[in-house]
Amino acid sequence: MTQDVFLLLGVALLGVYAFGWTRRLSEPWSELPLKTLAAAALAGVVVIAELTGSSPGERVRTVALLLSTPFVAAPMLVVAAARLRRYRLADFVTVTLYWSEAGRDAIRRLVVQAALQQGDADAALARLPAREDAAMRAQALAAKGDWEGVLALPEAAAPSAAPSLVGEPGFLADGARVQALLALGRIDEADALAGAMRARFERGPQGPIGYRSMMLAELRVDAERGNVRKVRETLREPLVGVPPDELYGLIARAAERAGDRAAATRIYQEAARAAPEGRRERYARRLEAWGESVPPPLRGRRRARATPILAGVLALAYLGQALFDMTVGAFVVGNVPMQASSLVAAFGLGLPGFPFADAWWRYLSYAFVHGGIVHIGFNLWVLYDLGRVFEARRGWGDLLAAFALGTAMGAYLTSVAQAGDTLLLVGASGGVLGVAGALLADVLRSREAHDRALTRSLLQWMALITLLSVAIPNVSLWGHVGGVIGGMLWGFARQGLPPGRRISEIAGMVAIGALAVTVTQILSLAFSLL
Repeated sequence: MTQDVFLLLGVALLGVYAFGWTRRLSEPWSELPLKTLAAAALAGVVVIAELTGSSPGERVRTVALLLSTPFVAAPMLVVAAARLRRYRLADFVTVTLYWSEAGRDAIRRLVVQAALQQGDADAALARLPAREDAAMRAQALAAKGDWEGVLALPEAAAPSAAPSLVGEPGFLADGARVQALLALGRIDEADALAGAMRARFERGPQGPIGYRSMMLAELRVDAERGNVRKVRETLREPLVGVPPDELYGLIARAAERAGDRAAATRIYQEAARAAPEGRRERYARRLEAWGESVPPPLRGRRRARATPILAGVLALAYLGQALFDMTVGAFVVGNVPMQASSLVAAFGLGLPGFPFADAWWRYLSYAFVHGGIVHIGFNLWVLYDLGRVFEARRGWGDLLAAFALGTAMGAYLTSVAQAGDTLLLVGASGGVLGVAGALLADVLRSREAHDRALTRSLLQWMALITLLSVAIPNVSLWGHVGGVIGGMLWGFARQGLPPGRRISEIAGMVAIGALAVTVTQILSLAFSLL
């Protein structure tokens, strides 16, 4: 299977998944879901043709890639751009790829939701769907603090064309109205509306967004009445989908209304640490009015730095690999043709004359060479996606330790399971799956709702990787399995070690040392071939 066919397979699988949720974002069979489905179908047809031996040719594969990839990736790209506050990029993708009002409205709903998650009310208001969506407007006005504007909207907010975003008709709008009534001191009216929301929810339908809106409305009323105990008891099981700073804010408001200024200050400071930029100002104003200090944002101290650095090193290594192969050319070792980069860095089995075949650094060096642009691109994508999550939970040292141990275990398990075979192992997949395995070990025992959801996602993703490793030739099953095992070994071992930065930093320095020696050995062997 060639790289472009492999990429088309990924596009087809991702497109099937994307079709399911894009269909829920917009009107049935409108432009967004139809284009997503068409893109997935085009990629799938070409892959099936290749697998059945009736190849349509390189030109058709190229055209299929160019046509299908943008429409499968666009919704995710738009969300990523909005979360990074790159709204112009999100707008450009929207107007370039989608030409009908229904299609653009569906994409704009994604942008508005992402902006609201960041607390960016102005960006959300500027990008509301062309066809009025009262529920989304109510949320945006509430985020801006325009309470009169919220109450000026129709009480029975018209349901969106995308019920999955709005939930049961009017729930999100009513939740915004409860916020507005409380902000204006109309507690009894807010309490009555929250009660009406519960009655409507109990009658059904009972969706997750309706439940969250109802619970938040009741919690806000309890907080405004100063009922600290009830708010804390309700939040023992965190509400899925509610940002941590908003949960802190509810408890702090309850403490404030109960007259416990010291507790309220402390919890508002935690809310300010956890809040995105758009909502941080709200807590900062409250603390400054009390003459209290505003702590630095949590993300500034917990921002993942090692993940992009490691991804950058792998990307630079691939550029060096391409230049080295162009300069030196190919070799034949043990009747197996290979590029010069594979000779100096790959992990090899059953290859007479393969230099330093038994050297310990070969168990790590193969992570620095890849089989092509698709191979390196996929590994960097997954590393960046999962690595930031794991690094934020554990630290840079644990990330590098999981990557190094996953890489080494991927090579080791391959040497055991395929002893006697002739093969070359290249790519950072073992290390990347080591990070995934360590993350899985970290969340597996957790009872938090978001960790349970992450566990399910990781297991489903690993099952798909295993299936592809079995179905696609030249994809290392045992390298992938070994990577997961190595990462999980580190993840579980780390839980048994003393908490704190020191252990993580020691593990990270050991990993850096081993990887640095490995790179030195690669460069030494490479220079000998020049």
